[in-house]
Amino acid sequence: MSTTNTGNRKEFWLSTFAINNRISVMVLVALVAIMGIISYLTIPKESFPNITVPNIFVVTLYPGVSPEDMESLVTRKLEDELGNISEIKEMTSTSTEGYSSVVLEFDTGIDIEEALQKVREKVDLAKAELPEDAEEPLVQEVNLSEFPIMQINLSGDYDLEILKDIAEDLQDKIEAIPTVLGVDLTGGLEREVQVDVDLAKLKYYNLSFGDIIGAISAENVTIPGGDISVGTKSFLLRVPGQYQETAPIEDVVLKVNEGKPTYLRDIANVTFGFKERETYSTLDESPVITLGVKKRTGENILETYDRVSAILDDALPSLPPTTTYKITNDQSKDVKNMVNSLENNIISGLILVIGVLLFFLGVRNASFVGISIPLSMFLSFIILSALGITMNMIVLFSLILALGMLVDNAIVVVENIYRYLEEGYDNFESAKKGTGEVAGPIIAGTATTLAAFFPMIFWPGTVGEFMGYLPKTLIITLSSSLFVGLIINPVICALFMTIDGDTNKAHLTKRGKYILYFLLALVLLVLVLSSFVTWTMLIVLGVLLWLLNKYVLAPTGKWWQAEGLNVFIGTYENSLVWALNNRLKTVGIAFFALIMSFIVLGVFNPGTEFFPEDIPPRDVYVQIQTPVGSDVEFTRSIVDKVAERVKNIPQASDINTILAVSGAAISSDPAGGGGNSTHKGTVAINFVDYELREGDIFEAMEYMRNDLNGVIAGAKITVEKPEDGPPTGPPVNLEISGPDMAELTRISNDVLSALEADSIFAKMDGLETDLPDSRPEIRVEVDREKAGLYELNTNMIGMTVRQAINGVEASKFRDGKEEYEIVVRLAKEYRDDLSTLSDLTVFHEGVQIPLSEVASWEISDGFGGIRHKESERVITVSADVRSGYQSNAVLAEAQQVLATYLNGLPPGYNYEWTGQQQEQDESFAFLGRAFLIAVFLIAFILVSQFNSIVKPVIILSSVVMSTAGVFYGLVTFQMAFGLMAFLGLISLAGVVVNNAIVLIDYVDILRTRDGLDLRLALVQAGKVRFRPVILTAITTTLGLVPLAVGFNFDFITLVNNPLEFFKHLGEYIYWGGEQAAWWGPMAIAVIVGLLFSTFLTLILVPVLYSVIERGKQSLQQLFFARKESTPITE
Repeated sequence: MSTTNTGNRKEFWLSTFAINNRISVMVLVALVAIMGIISYLTIPKESFPNITVPNIFVVTLYPGVSPEDMESLVTRKLEDELGNISEIKEMTSTSTEGYSSVVLEFDTGIDIEEALQKVREKVDLAKAELPEDAEEPLVQEVNLSEFPIMQINLSGDYDLEILKDIAEDLQDKIEAIPTVLGVDLTGGLEREVQVDVDLAKLKYYNLSFGDIIGAISAENVTIPGGDISVGTKSFLLRVPGQYQETAPIEDVVLKVNEGKPTYLRDIANVTFGFKERETYSTLDESPVITLGVKKRTGENILETYDRVSAILDDALPSLPPTTTYKITNDQSKDVKNMVNSLENNIISGLILVIGVLLFFLGVRNASFVGISIPLSMFLSFIILSALGITMNMIVLFSLILALGMLVDNAIVVVENIYRYLEEGYDNFESAKKGTGEVAGPIIAGTATTLAAFFPMIFWPGTVGEFMGYLPKTLIITLSSSLFVGLIINPVICALFMTIDGDTNKAHLTKRGKYILYFLLALVLLVLVLSSFVTWTMLIVLGVLLWLLNKYVLAPTGKWWQAEGLNVFIGTYENSLVWALNNRLKTVGIAFFALIMSFIVLGVFNPGTEFFPEDIPPRDVYVQIQTPVGSDVEFTRSIVDKVAERVKNIPQASDINTILAVSGAAISSDPAGGGGNSTHKGTVAINFVDYELREGDIFEAMEYMRNDLNGVIAGAKITVEKPEDGPPTGPPVNLEISGPDMAELTRISNDVLSALEADSIFAKMDGLETDLPDSRPEIRVEVDREKAGLYELNTNMIGMTVRQAINGVEASKFRDGKEEYEIVVRLAKEYRDDLSTLSDLTVFHEGVQIPLSEVASWEISDGFGGIRHKESERVITVSADVRSGYQSNAVLAEAQQVLATYLNGLPPGYNYEWTGQQQEQDESFAFLGRAFLIAVFLIAFILVSQFNSIVKPVIILSSVVMSTAGVFYGLVTFQMAFGLMAFLGLISLAGVVVNNAIVLIDYVDILRTRDGLDLRLALVQAGKVRFRPVILTAITTTLGLVPLAVGFNFDFITLVNNPLEFFKHLGEYIYWGGEQAAWWGPMAIAVIVGLLFSTFLTLILVPVLYSVIERGKQSLQQLFFARKESTPITE
């Protein structure tokens, strides 16, 4: 390292430079504090990281077309072209009635704009082969930041048409907010101009649908005629013909026969009505119109919510009296709760850390160490803001994980400077030499910690992009703490540190004290007047803490520093001497503990998981699926029954809102939905905040599963919760591929039957295939020979049927700024009657040919949908796992149940387990490689630090041994070994080596600088480094304790609104919660592993050092007959 010797004492040039320019450093401290606070207040806050999902959808609508025809006419054509894009990782597609969706998954890291351009180019090439009357394919990306951050549900005791007008006005106002990207309006009634044709009159007047469509379209035009100049004036000439109202449409002349016109009103009714409803939506039994608000990428979600709320509150008094609104899916509330929870966890950890520092170091030295926490945080906020990283759940937890580590460097520096002061050096020399002595090991220790996290920056896939903020934040924060520890801490210690009994320092006079007391009282008076309750409470709390410190903590701390700590150090010294005297026995015990940890983990295996599975959800979705082909009214009746039963669950008091949707499915899956869904519905249950709940949400889910199972006839009902973490797919997901849909259907049904017949079925929920149920269809078979005799073809016959039943848009009717379709079709009484097909005629050159003459029809069942993967037909069998069971264990059981059957699939048919399992395997494989790379980087840093291979091996042994602590902790707390525990294990690899570096480096100093023999150097180094080693371990541990045990104490509310805090204590002091469930496994892994490795550092590392040094000297004596330059005497 870059150090210089002053006599036998090192100095670190950068610390020395900072101490010599201390005024500049103090100004820098002020700037960091001010800019850090500003950065934290202004940095955008959101619930989850803004990640790019590298998926692009190509959606094509072709209403009224069967799934098989959609596959052949649309999907296959698009797949043929899109499959030529080389960067595609996976291509899947879905063909359902009137709907085709091709999903392209690209490799993570691709430029999504470039990918979109390539996809659009291929779609343009495929358009020439698509049916002319199919709608334009829509190419769109999945942008999670464009999902609504809140949904405003408007309701009122008046007509839905008026409610929609109100919603549209609010939509315009909200979209004017700069931070809002857009507002989606759903629900209500959509208008259209309906031209309902009477079939009998159509035939009587010898007209066709083409005649009606052409006449309406030809009249609804405005044609510019140029301009006419008359003298000095110029007149614009135009022929206006666009409909200003619907009445003139009835007067359109369709034909003239013998001077007598036939009007549209003679054969059809023209009404300005509403489209047939395909969806219904109610919130707490009231019909609603929903505004989905989307914020711009990188904008502050809390600011957006406040501005939207202000618009709603301003508008509400001017709206009809019964108008109300409720906000659901409010991410801003989630963000606020999450930020408050993690901020309070940081404060809790900070209090615990400072408390321990006070206990070990006393008030003054603890202050020197404690100041490194806010300064490191402030510096981190500045860097995070500059890099455009938002304050989200991953970043905030990373700050908590770093909390205990931030003081590690400061503890070593401050403790060493204080030791130099005790030896008689002045403040500046103590700061220079104390920092210089430990600068090398501190830099090496921090570098090893950064090396542990560095490989995780390259974590691939969506999960990697989601979790990648963890290593980035930790690297920034720990680098900031290194800067503070080597630059700022030495300067502050040089200026203000004193030792007990030092009479040479300047002391305040009585007059000076009185002046300071007066100024302090004046400031407190101003603060109390500005906010009486808050500041009175804070002053009282401060006085109580001062009294507690003066009469309890300070005396206890002094006793501990003077006597108690020495007792512990004495006990440690005796233990270390015993271990050095019984080196082989000590190594054997450690090795036995390591082996036993693997055995214990295997015998009492708590299982494995991907993301934590016990996170209490805020929302629960009850998915309802009626038989395919059911109309929305029937689906609505089922959904209403389910919503009614949900209100009577035992946990009903915890329900906040119940949103019932008929004709569509609400899902947390970005790719979910699509196609005809009148047979689907969802009851979305939103629960109150965790701290307000009286019951358990998982118990509520199980109750609903049991209560709704089979109770409502004619419907399939499943209960699910949103995915935790990035989208990964269901825990049980089996893909079966092959050429024939009938055979695939048979195989998938066999798989379902096998699982349903086994005991595993009780552990699953929502076991199903993604093949929609067969929908009844009427197949019109054209007799091409007969059609040819009448000079007809399939296209002409098919378009006549389509125009009559489905309807065709003839033109547009504009009313102000709104535009409505003019739809021509048969009247409703004809459309809903099968006998209409017998009466329908195909018009050709003035002749009406009965449809029955050229075609026949029959009722049959067709495929509900067809899915592809890499252009091959595929059916997926998937299931969720019920509460109380581990996903991986259930998946392994399912694989065992189906192994024999799947291995005997017919030739040409294959299977693959995908979904969450695939993502988990990929992530764990990467983390395994990342762990090995981290160990290699750490080893390289250690070799560079010590210029030795032996000493890094000693230090790395503590990394290996720390895994034993993690395994014992997982078994003790019965926590599954999942992604979070794996991350904790990798984090330990960098953390545990710090103390070993500091210890071994001081052993080398004592041997080379002071000439101590090996045993004495090991014992002396252990005693000197005992306090900083124990302190760094305890502070890192205590920083994570609030998350590990799930303790929540709302300091923010205590300070801002103490009356509210004490009035509802149960809401502000509680155990558990989403954050504890998310991060508890990682916190416990780090805590248990670190405590275990600390024991290893203090006992095993010196023993291994002794064993290896003695072995090395024995080999040198054996082969070279020479001894070490430093003695190794007992």
